Amino acid sequence: MGYEEDIEGLRKEINRLNEEIVKKIAERMGVAVRIGTVKRKYGRPIVDASREAKVYEQIRELSGKYGVNEKGLERIFIEVIRLCIEAQMEEHP
Repeated sequence: MGYEEDIEGLRKEINRLNEEIVKKIAERMGVAVRIGTVKRKYGRPIVDASREAKVYEQIRELSGKYGVNEKGLERIFIEVIRLCIEAQMEEHP
């Protein structure tokens, strides 16, 4: 068995995981849009710095639990949160 055969299954697994990650981000964005609707109903701002701080705290804990680089994971979630905020604002400008 050569390189291509050895790596093919692993690449398929990466592709499957990529799809799962994108699906979960889409689900998260859907919930974020619903949260935006509730915030508007009660006259609250879309951006909530204290909530974001709690999310980053959770991410730091999860990074340790799953052995993922904390700073790298935080960078990813900065973008995920930005994507969700943009979705909230696009839904109801």
